[in-house]
Amino acid sequence: MPFVQRVAALFAVTVLATGALTAATTPRAAHAAPDRPTSVLLLTVLPHVHGEPRAAALRCDPAGGTHPAATTACQAVAAVDGDLGAMTPEPGPCTLEYAPVTARALGFWQDQPVSWVKTFGNRCALLRETGSLFAF
Repeated sequence: MPFVQRVAALFAVTVLATGALTAATTPRAAHAAPDRPTSVLLLTVLPHVHGEPRAAALRCDPAGGTHPAATTACQAVAAVDGDLGAMTPEPGPCTLEYAPVTARALGFWQDQPVSWVKTFGNRCALLRETGSLFAF
């Protein structure tokens, strides 16, 4: 399957899974306006050279979704108030291997739209800058 079709299929499956997860955890009486802001992000990592695209849904307040470390990831986003470009890189070594990956976050943080995309030289550089947010 060509790369673009794999990414589109992965995105569609993630959106459907997130919708099913939300529907399964939302009581029927919850149609009233929420008393706290919505914070939900679809996170994707697309390798340019080798590897499969990855995706995770992150919901905060309360932490959940398909992200394996949702609580820690929500704390990382809260620390920069949803401005992912303001994340501070963690110190540490990375190899100089060139295996670019593009990370993307789309959704809402405290009811404000979030659209962030950045390409890194390799997965290590991505994790150094974003911590646990894209560690899935």
